[in-house]
Amino acid sequence: MRIAHATDIHWFVPPPLTRLPGKRSLGTTMLYVRGRRHHFDPAVQRSLVAHIAAAEPDVVIITGDLTAQALQAEFALAREALDPLLASFPVFVQPGNHDVYTSGSKRDGRMARTFGEWMHLSPGDPVARLDHGELTVLGLDPNRPHWSASGRVPADQLRRLRELLDSEELDGRSILLALHYPVVNPRGELYDNRYHGLRNADALQAVLTEARNRPLAILHGHKHHGYRSAVDVGDGAVTTLNPGSSGYGFAPDQHRQAHFNVYTVEDGVISVERHAFDGERFAALPEPYAAPPAAPTVGSVGA
Repeated sequence: MRIAHATDIHWFVPPPLTRLPGKRSLGTTMLYVRGRRHHFDPAVQRSLVAHIAAAEPDVVIITGDLTAQALQAEFALAREALDPLLASFPVFVQPGNHDVYTSGSKRDGRMARTFGEWMHLSPGDPVARLDHGELTVLGLDPNRPHWSASGRVPADQLRRLRELLDSEELDGRSILLALHYPVVNPRGELYDNRYHGLRNADALQAVLTEARNRPLAILHGHKHHGYRSAVDVGDGAVTTLNPGSSGYGFAPDQHRQAHFNVYTVEDGVISVERHAFDGERFAALPEPYAAPPAAPTVGSVGA
């Protein structure tokens, strides 16, 4: 089973003046005055979609921040750009904090209106789920329109995740957990700071520690420079994998380069292949991460 994982693509459309009051005015200042809009490149984004399609994965997972400021025009642009993947492969899309950037974007349900079919939410179930062969992908949504860029997994999602991981129906299945926010930083420390982190990362760690069936890996984004780490679960660890921003413009002198990952899952082992944009196209790297931490004891991980 081959899984392509992209994140933080950030399709951008300049906001009209009527959309500037409030939080979006600060975000637009960051995009224009500080130049963040130039960090992401439409040509790289087009190459990303083409390269993933050419890899012919069994499943595609996107862990949020498809947009810059959750404008309907940005969602429409992202939907059109991703159509070659959406039409050809099973795709699992999770929102990021930029996809619910304002209260209005969340209230209007813009993410669900555009990508609801690929968010794999069942009525009354707060945890997204995609089953494909022996693979089960579970998705959490910690995102909130907040003055900071921090998130929090709602209590009902934690309860439901606990139920699912403790259920017999997941016995023997290869499980991946997808969410936008990191659970830990590159050193394996909880990434729960108040400005950018997952505020209740400890609660998610507790669910994983007590689970009967643990994920082979946690897939996430949010931090634009990718890394591999692991969540301590007492008698072992669960690997976390962040490819880094998949829509970054190519600026190696500024430490910006777009990436996405391809995972191979076989017999309870997940192997990682990382692809990077080299200025012309995406190509596989000889080593996925420069200095990965020690391999976890729960869910083997290959380079």
